[in-house]
Amino acid sequence: MKLLAKTAEDRYQSALGLRADLIRCQEGLVRTGTDDETGFYQIAAFPVGELDCFSQFLIPQKLYGRENEVSTLLAAFDRVSAGATEVMLVSGYSGIGKSSLVNEVHQLIVRQRGYFISGKFDQFKRNIPYTSLIQAFQELMRQLLTESDDRIASWKAKLLNALGPNGKIIINVIPEVERIIGPQPDVIPLSPSEAQNRFNRVFQQFIYVFNQPEHPLVIFLDDLHWADLSSLKLIEQIVAKSRNQYLLLMGVYRNNEVSATHPLIHTLEQIQQDGVPLHNIILQPLDITHVNRMVADALRTDETNAKALANLLFRKTQGNPFFLTQLLKSLHQNDRLSFDLDRGPGSGIWMFYKKLRSLKMSLS
Repeated sequence: MKLLAKTAEDRYQSALGLRADLIRCQEGLVRTGTDDETGFYQIAAFPVGELDCFSQFLIPQKLYGRENEVSTLLAAFDRVSAGATEVMLVSGYSGIGKSSLVNEVHQLIVRQRGYFISGKFDQFKRNIPYTSLIQAFQELMRQLLTESDDRIASWKAKLLNALGPNGKIIINVIPEVERIIGPQPDVIPLSPSEAQNRFNRVFQQFIYVFNQPEHPLVIFLDDLHWADLSSLKLIEQIVAKSRNQYLLLMGVYRNNEVSATHPLIHTLEQIQQDGVPLHNIILQPLDITHVNRMVADALRTDETNAKALANLLFRKTQGNPFFLTQLLKSLHQNDRLSFDLDRGPGSGIWMFYKKLRSLKMSLS
């Protein structure tokens, strides 16, 4: 029946897993033989597909060693839900797990009725202003369009009331807004400086529609170290120069790519001077305990069996989560880690011990 399961995930994932179960059946038959009363062969029941499951090499997707940081982010959201505006930054070296940390709290925030939207700055699009913010609010518009007709009508009324005759300004940068409020008339042309001031004011009015007590707004901006000057100025306007409440801005950047003269630092200083709470979580590498736990979970064994390999990988990666997962994948792809079906689950089933010496040589 497992071979005939409707969904692929429920069927055997490898021929070796099927072979292992057939061998267990064969061994059971040898031990028990036939039942004298029924004439049928009887074997002891066992979990079908257990070894097939354990033989799949899967890097765990959960976070390790970031419990305190997750609690800090959720505490900030709780304060924002009570009416505050805050900026939470997560910094660290490349591959340290900054974006993964923020994404870990995504679903928790959504469950608590918050709107969570995200955008990512691109080093090759720094000449295009507002790219990350536009991306984030395009995502929000798509979320709103999935709601009921009554809710969409309510959003339309709120947006039209907030934007007034300036709806076209928002539509020009976020075309999805037109699907909610409909076509809008052109606005009066102004000089470049006046037009910029008007845009900043209208964008603040636009955001104010969404950060409300019944649904706080979380804006996650990734790779802030590549943000353009226009975006940084608008971010400052949104969080520090407006009447916004129930707003949490989460930003991620590589602190090794941001010097004291970087425009981002100037923006953050201005936000702090305006009295907006700003916190920076500096992520550190994983310690050996967390590396050992991750390796044990990946190899479907206990931490004692995984300790030797974990120590080796820790020395090579210095606890960087991205480097650690990539090295594990490389070892598996190059057949440096292999599964021993004869040993069974929980007893060091991944055969890295026999090859530990060659692993050390290949990684040196």
